[in-house]
This record gives sequence, structure tokens and C-alpha cells, in this order.
Amino acid sequence: MNRTHRILLVDDERACLRMLKRILAPLPNCDIDAFTSAHIALEKSTQSDYDIVISDYMMPEMDGITFLKKFMQSQPRTSRIIISSYCTKESLYGAVNEAQVMRYIEKPCHEHALRTIISQILAERNHTQPSASRASEMLGIIQNQEHMIENQAREIERLKRSVA
Repeated sequence: MNRTHRILLVDDERACLRMLKRILAPLPNCDIDAFTSAHIALEKSTQSDYDIVISDYMMPEMDGITFLKKFMQSQPRTSRIIISSYCTKESLYGAVNEAQVMRYIEKPCHEHALRTIISQILAERNHTQPSASRASEMLGIIQNQEHMIENQAREIERLKRSVA
């Protein structure tokens, strides 16, 4: 069973958010939340977990790097992407070094390229994060091994007493 992926979009331009949502809509099993306010997006991030967050770089109330750094505090495993029509080399370094941004996408973005990038990130996340059933299976194995170790420790103690 495929799990639903959650994507958060943050851009002060409503037209850009509509475009991004339209581009990402064909991706299977994805829920997309979009906000024009970085502050509201941060509030939402305390209520929902996201697989990917895509933020504009230049926003009036908070730049994308600052937003992503704050977002990272509550959701450090979320893949972070910055999107911008204007980004200097220094701001890119800041994005990578401070907010640990994994991708920079230039506006306007090519639809196929953006969908491919997001699909690749989601595929990587699927391979690096065990499914709930796999995690449950691994927990069962660990508990079984702990039980065997306890039994072996009791047997060792019994043998020590019988020898002494």
C-alpha cells in the first residue's frame, strides 16, 4: 500500500502557488498545502508532518532561508527546496549551509523537471524510511532476540550455580 506524501508550498505570490499546485497535482499519493505567509506555514508545520517543503527565496515577511531554518527546527527530516527567480551565489550558499536545502529550482520552472525532482525525492524517501509494516517486523525481531538473550543469561547463571 502506498502512503500519502505531504508537500508544503510557501510563496507570497498566489499565482506561483497555483502554478506549483497545478504542476504537482499529477503526482500520485500527494497532499499539497500552500501558503502565502511563512508565519502561517510555520504554524501549520506544528500540526502536520511534511515530506517536502518548497519555499520561495524572496518573501516580504521572512526570506526563504530564514523560513526553512525555522521549519527545520520542528521537522529536520523534511526535504527542503528553495525556488526563486533571483538568487545570488551567497544566498545559495546560505540556503545550503544554514537551512540544509537539498535543491534550488529557478523560476519559472519547467513542469516536467519539477515533477521529476519531486518524484526522485519521494522515491529516495521511500527507500530510506522503513514502512510501518517493516518497522513492526523489525521490532518483533528485536524483541525476539532480547527474549533469547534473557533465556541464555538465565541458562548461564544456572550452569554457573551447578558448577560451583
